[in-house]
Amino acid sequence: MRRAEHDIEITLPERRSEPDTVVAHLGPTNSGKTYHALEFLKQRGRGVYAGPLRMLAQEAHRRLSAELGAERVGLVTGEERINEHAPITCCTVEMAPAAGEVLVLDEVQWADDPERGSAWTRLLLGGEYRHILLLGALDAEPLVLRAFPDVEIKVFERKLPLEFVGERSLRSLTPGTVVVAFSRKAVLALAGEINRMHPGRVSVLYGAMPLASRREEIDRFLAGASDVTVATDVLGHGVNLPCETLLFAETTKFDGAERRDLLPWELAQIAGRAGRFGLVERGHVGVLTGVPWASADPGIVESALQPHIRLPSGHLGYRIVEEARIRPRLSDLGIDDPRRLDAALAAWHRVATREWAHESWLAVESLSPIRGRLAAVQRRLAERDRQLSLDDTWRLVNAPVDEDNADLLATLALALAGDRAQRPLLAFLLDTARLRDADLEEAEQAGRTASILRWFALQYPGVGGVTIERAAELEQAAAARVVARLRIEVDEPTVGRCRSCGTTCAPWFPLCDRCFRRQR
Repeated sequence: MRRAEHDIEITLPERRSEPDTVVAHLGPTNSGKTYHALEFLKQRGRGVYAGPLRMLAQEAHRRLSAELGAERVGLVTGEERINEHAPITCCTVEMAPAAGEVLVLDEVQWADDPERGSAWTRLLLGGEYRHILLLGALDAEPLVLRAFPDVEIKVFERKLPLEFVGERSLRSLTPGTVVVAFSRKAVLALAGEINRMHPGRVSVLYGAMPLASRREEIDRFLAGASDVTVATDVLGHGVNLPCETLLFAETTKFDGAERRDLLPWELAQIAGRAGRFGLVERGHVGVLTGVPWASADPGIVESALQPHIRLPSGHLGYRIVEEARIRPRLSDLGIDDPRRLDAALAAWHRVATREWAHESWLAVESLSPIRGRLAAVQRRLAERDRQLSLDDTWRLVNAPVDEDNADLLATLALALAGDRAQRPLLAFLLDTARLRDADLEEAEQAGRTASILRWFALQYPGVGGVTIERAAELEQAAAARVVARLRIEVDEPTVGRCRSCGTTCAPWFPLCDRCFRRQR
C-alpha cells in the first residue's frame, strides 16, 4: 500500500495562458442563456459547444448547422463523428478539445457530479481558449467564482413566469401537457391510463429509450401529433421539451439507495420546462390526481417554484454548488503494468483525498464505476488467459458503460486481446434481424448495446467484426423497434394492469389487490 502511494503523482490541469474573456451565463431553464452563448459562438466563427449529453450536442449541432450550413459545424461524441474538423464543433464535455477560440461549456454545475464532474473541471482549470462562456444554474455562482475570480457574471431571468395551478385530474388533461413520473414502469402505466382519454395521442420519454426514439416522441409532441407526453426526470437532464402545462404524478423517487422526496432544485429543473415563449403568457405547473397508485405532494411542488437559498451575490438559488471533482490521469498513477491498476487507483484516491482535504472547492470523483469496469475486464481476461496493454486497459475502463453492461465491455476486451471466440457473439449482437420479434425491453437493451459498440468501433475500427456502420444500423433498428413496441404498450397496456383480471394496478406489482387476496 505504501509503495503504491509513493508512486502516485497528484497533478491538476493547468493552462499556460489566461483567456481574454470569461463570461458566465447563469439562470433557470428557458431564460435564453444558451441562445446568447451560441450567438457569440456564431459571431466568432470558430469554437466548441460542450454539453453533458449526446442528445444536447446533437440539438446544438442541428441548430447551428441549419443557421450556418452543415459544412461549418461538426458533431463529436463518444459514439459518432460528423465533420469533426469543422470550424465549430458540438460535442459532449468528455470529447471537448483542450484548446480553441471559443468554449461554450454548458451545465457548469455538473463539475460537482460525483462520477463525471472531472470532465468539466479539466476545462475549467486547463482549457486553452481565448473566450470561455460558462452556462448553468445560478446555484453554480460560487463554483464559477472559485474557478475564475474575475469572471463577468450575467444573470438571466425566465422569459415566462411559472404559475402553480394545483391539482389536475386525469380527465382534465389538455393538449400541450407533460406528466412526470420517476420510473420507466410508472411512465408506461400512466401513458396507458391517459391513452384511454386521448387514444393515439400520447407520447413517452424515459432514459432507457434510444436517442432516435426519444427524438421521434419529442417531435410528435412539438408538432401536435400527440396531446400529452409522459416522461421521467430525463426532462431535467438535457431534453428540450417546452410545454404549456407540466404536472407531477409523483414527488418521490428511488435514487439508488432509498426512496425519498424530490429536492427543490430537482423539481425546479423539471418544472422549468413549462411555458412556450410566444404562445402562452406563463408556464403552468401542478400535480396529477386520479391515479390510485401515484401521489404527489402539492406543497412540495409549489414551494419549489421559488428559490430560497441566498447566494454570495445576494441572488436566490436552490443550493450551493461550490466544489469541482477531479480524477486521475493514467500518468498520475506511476505504473506500467495493468495488473497494478486497481491498487494504483485506490492509492491515488487516498492520497488525493488527504491532499485536498483542506481545498474547499476540489473534491475527489468517485472511482467505484471505473474500478467496477476494471474488475469485470480483468476477470474475463484472466479466465481466457489473455492480456491487454496498460493503455488499452485504461481506455476500455473509461468507456461510457454502466455496471449493467460490464459483461459486454469484458467481451470487447477479449476481442481486442485477440480472442476470436468472441466474434460469433458480437456478430449476433450486431445482427438487426434478431430484433424482428423483440419485446420492448429487448429493443431498449439493443439500443444500449449499439451505443457501446459505436464507441468501441470508433476506438478500434473493425476489431471483432465491429464497425461503426453495423453499430449504427443496430442503433437505428433498435430505435425503430422501441417506437413500434411503445405504440403497442400504450394502446394495449401490460404494465400497470393486473395479469389476472386486467384492471388498473400499481405498475410494480403483477396483480391487483383483489386478485392477490384471491390467490393467497
